[in-house]
Amino acid sequence: MDILTIGDSCIDVTMHISTANEVKTEGSDTPQICFIHGSKIPVDQFYSSVGGNSVNVAIGCNLMGLKAGVYTEIGNDQNGNKIIEALSKVGIETKYCIKNENADTNVNSIVVHNYERTIFSYHAPVEYEIRDWEKPSFLYYTSIGDGFEKFQNDLIKYLKENKDVAAVFNPGTYQMKAGFNSIKEFLEITTILIINTEEAVRLVGEKPLVKTHIDLQKLGPKLTVITDGKNGASAFDGEELVKVSAYTDGREVKDKTGAGDAFSSGFISAIFHKKTLKEALGWGSVNAFGEITKESTGTGIYTKEQIEEIINKMM
Repeated sequence: MDILTIGDSCIDVTMHISTANEVKTEGSDTPQICFIHGSKIPVDQFYSSVGGNSVNVAIGCNLMGLKAGVYTEIGNDQNGNKIIEALSKVGIETKYCIKNENADTNVNSIVVHNYERTIFSYHAPVEYEIRDWEKPSFLYYTSIGDGFEKFQNDLIKYLKENKDVAAVFNPGTYQMKAGFNSIKEFLEITTILIINTEEAVRLVGEKPLVKTHIDLQKLGPKLTVITDGKNGASAFDGEELVKVSAYTDGREVKDKTGAGDAFSSGFISAIFHKKTLKEALGWGSVNAFGEITKESTGTGIYTKEQIEEIINKMM
């Protein structure tokens, strides 16, 4: 197996709306979406799809030629079956998609307004554990719900015993919310850390880009990657800092849901295929842009051949 992604999976229920008021509060540049409580809000578009960071990254890597598997804990219900069916359909290993009798499969409600998305996420209380999975070249550890610490400690032990497995860490909401001390030991054995600018600030404070990367690497990761939305992305391997601008071909942005996962799958796939850091950032940037031009998560990501064609034209 080339990559095993680990993390919660879900069904995404997405609603595009145009009827909403944006309000900015004092001291914040981020607008809030306001509705009249008790009212009916018209929905312009509605659809459901399989999702979750682990699922999205596995699907993206699969399209780029990697043999991918997903370890996720789901409910023994209709939604859990949908996730397994969707992954199986594209050739992703699903024997580590474990059904739990006394849990529901996660469902996320996503509201998209003015191209930005707000996610109401539900994480069912399930327990992850080290399974007898086929040893992967890359292990991609991402978003898991509350109580992740016990499994994470076991995963650290697994990685220390299998030093030929490259650990890729893309911390999720609960892991970041729990604070630095809760992920400190995992950072120490991380091969590649992929985070956005806001997460980097939370870990090492607000600093110039080079200093941010240096301080992140002092925590353990050998390669650090920071995404910064429309400002592009950067990577640092301890010697060379590489930056790329955000890619665009002029198409309209429709929904930013899944952009981070699309970037991750593009970047990791490029590293797997022995591309340079600059090329890897390009793969991630191109893939992320393709994703945000589509209204349904996972429908805008590219194949390896498509990515290479675009990158060759850019170089």
